[in-house]
Amino acid sequence: MKKIIEKINLKYLHIIIILLGIIFISLSIFHTNMWFDESYSVGIARHSFSEIWQITGNDVHPPLYYFCLHLLYLVFGNNIISYRILSALAIAIMGILGYTHIRKDFGERTGFLFSFLTLFLPVSAFYAGEIRMYSLGMLLGSIMAIYAYRIYKGKINKATYILFGLSSLLLAYTHYYGLMLAGIVNLILFIYLLKNAKQRKQDLIKFIVVAALQVIGYLPWLVTFLKQLGGVSRWLLDKLIIPRNLL
Repeated sequence: MKKIIEKINLKYLHIIIILLGIIFISLSIFHTNMWFDESYSVGIARHSFSEIWQITGNDVHPPLYYFCLHLLYLVFGNNIISYRILSALAIAIMGILGYTHIRKDFGERTGFLFSFLTLFLPVSAFYAGEIRMYSLGMLLGSIMAIYAYRIYKGKINKATYILFGLSSLLLAYTHYYGLMLAGIVNLILFIYLLKNAKQRKQDLIKFIVVAALQVIGYLPWLVTFLKQLGGVSRWLLDKLIIPRNLL
C-alpha cells in the first residue's frame, strides 16, 4: 500500500514538475532581442518554401526548421515571439515525453528525472528562447531514440516503425549533427536486428523497408548536402594548409 501511495504521489508530482518547468522555460522567450544567427533565421522565414530550399542550399543547415518558421510567418506575420514559442514548445514536449514515454519504458522515477532535467537545466531555458533549430533537433532526436529503444526491446505496435522512421528523417532534415545521429542509431539497430535475424526476421524486414524509405526521403536534399560538404572541405583546406609563400 505504501508503495502504491508513493507511486501515485510521484505521478502527480511529475505533472506539477512539468507545468512548473514549462513556466520556467517560457520566462526566456518574451523579448525581441536577437543575435546574428537568430536574425538570419528571421530573415529566411520571410521567403517562400522554394526560396528557402535554394537559400539553405548555400548555407550549412538543412531546411526543415526554416520551413517551420515560414509556416509561423504565414499565420502570425513576422512575430519574433511566435518564433521563440516554437523553440520553447519543442523543449516542453520533450519534458512531457518523460511522463508519456520514458515513465512507461523505464519507470516512474526515471521518467520524473527525465522531465525534471529536461525542463530545469539552464541549457534548456537557453535553447527554449533561441530562434534556432537546436531545440527541434533535441526533440526529434529524443523521439527517434525512444522508438529505436522500443524496437530493440520488441515493444512494437503499428505506429512504432512509422514514428521511428519519420522522426529519424525529420531529424536529418533539421541539422547535420542530427543526420549523423540518425545514421548511427539506424546502423546500430540494423546490426542488432541482423545479428538476431532468426528470432526477429519480420522486424528486420520492416526495419529495412523503413530505412529504405528514409534514404528515398532524403534523396532530394542529398545533392545539396554533398555540395555543401565539398564547400566546407575546401574551406577547411584553405584554413589549415600553410600557404606556400610562407614556407
